[in-house]
Amino acid sequence: MKILLVLLSIFGICVAALLLFLLFVWICGLFVDKTKFYDDFSPFYVFIKNVLLDLILLFSRVKVELKGAEKLPKDSLYLLVSNHRSLYDPLAVMKAMRGTELIFVSKPENFDIPLGGPIARRCCFRTIDRENPRNAIVTIQDCTRLLDEKVAPVVIYPEGTRSKTGELLPFHDGVFKIAQHAKVPIVVMTVRNSDAVQKNAPWRSTLITLTIEDVLPAEEITGVRTAAVGQKVRETMIKSLNQ
Repeated sequence: MKILLVLLSIFGICVAALLLFLLFVWICGLFVDKTKFYDDFSPFYVFIKNVLLDLILLFSRVKVELKGAEKLPKDSLYLLVSNHRSLYDPLAVMKAMRGTELIFVSKPENFDIPLGGPIARRCCFRTIDRENPRNAIVTIQDCTRLLDEKVAPVVIYPEGTRSKTGELLPFHDGVFKIAQHAKVPIVVMTVRNSDAVQKNAPWRSTLITLTIEDVLPAEEITGVRTAAVGQKVRETMIKSLNQ
């Protein structure tokens, strides 16, 4: 009986601490200007982002493996592109590449999430409107500027949304202009098994595997039509995912 009481007390303390932390995150979000996007990473909000990330992956029982990290450019920023299977895709990338701050490009609705939205905004994430080409061009120009100013690598999913079947959806080839205009390489990544988290968590653990498949040098994509760049990226992804 004493052991049970101790366990219940520990559980209660953990729940209370978690709720207090979430309240703290919510309060911190109130100080973020929701009408602007930031160009500098706040160490304070990056810390909060990392703690939130660890908690989500812990309770979801997600483990992340990164293969091919040695291929990542050491002397320049880059545009990282990947297939998109789950909401856990960017979380897995953040976990695997912790220590390298990344600028994720996401749909507008994600910035309205009560806890995560303000933190993402303060960590330099950007929004892209897939339904409005003119607004999308503004985002492409903004991401190009961030790369030009050496703020951080940019991460975007060329499919524009999650694939529910596992098959690659058509690409929005315009996103490759970010790398072309900024004259940076394109890092091609694939993600596997992230769509299994929803059915596994929290009862079974899930291993998400990220693989750096290839790096397209800046000079190789300069002056090339974005459709051709997209086709090369697509072929690289398909070849790997079908193995």
